[in-house]
Amino acid sequence: MKHIIDISAVFFRYYFAPGPVVINDDGYDVSALLSSLRWLLKPEFLLAESTICCFDESLGTGFRHELDPEYKANRPLPTDDIIYQLSALKLVCETLGFAVLASDELEADDLIATTIACYPSDPCVIHSRDKDLRQLLIEGRVTMQDVATNQIWTQKRLEEEVGLAPQQIPLYLAMVGDVSDNIPGVPGIGDKTALRLLQAYEDWPQIMDAVHSDDILPVRGSARIKQNILEYQDRIVLNLKLTQLKVLKDQTLRFKVRTSDQIDELMAQCEVLGIAHRLKKPLQRLTS
Repeated sequence: MKHIIDISAVFFRYYFAPGPVVINDDGYDVSALLSSLRWLLKPEFLLAESTICCFDESLGTGFRHELDPEYKANRPLPTDDIIYQLSALKLVCETLGFAVLASDELEADDLIATTIACYPSDPCVIHSRDKDLRQLLIEGRVTMQDVATNQIWTQKRLEEEVGLAPQQIPLYLAMVGDVSDNIPGVPGIGDKTALRLLQAYEDWPQIMDAVHSDDILPVRGSARIKQNILEYQDRIVLNLKLTQLKVLKDQTLRFKVRTSDQIDELMAQCEVLGIAHRLKKPLQRLTS
């Protein structure tokens, strides 16, 4: 089993959560780092055949920003304490023997897609709560576990409960938009309308064929929706480029073998970060 972790999402879940603040000797808030490591240091990942941690480092520099300068323009740049904690988290993940992926061009979601492509026949679990990643679900091979609720998503569950196939997720988002990523949708197309369209038409070419035909779309206000799709078709095509995940070709995953020296190095890192005493029990699992 391959465990693929959207580790930046795990970190920010704790960063924005209420709770006690922990300041280390260097004056940095390490609360989110500490909580992330507590979540990460468990047998599920430590004893796994492969654990891969994917980081987001492309805010403002990724290929999507070149396509649309407004993409994620609503998000502030990381503060010094965020950079400090994420840099430390990456270092610790490497020392733990996990593969670490980060890119100035690709987002964590793309790196997760890349990792799955590296293991074309192996079972993989994605650890995230990002709904965009549901486009990667493959029945019997790729599942997703919500990092907050532990709920498991499969392709079958997505199709039965949401009414979409995994490959339709990018087009769904392209039509309704995504506020968190600053992607505008098509006026008049909300969740229900998008779902009805995608349940009637498999993909974008089929939707456009229907729009150009004399058929009545299976949605309320068919004529108005047709007109809006025609008017905003360039926006939808651009949105698809933003919502579809990109796979990095010829990616090599590098794992360190966890040795006693590596464990000593990890202990030393945690001492420097001022969190070793707070991670005493989780760290003991590495030597037991």
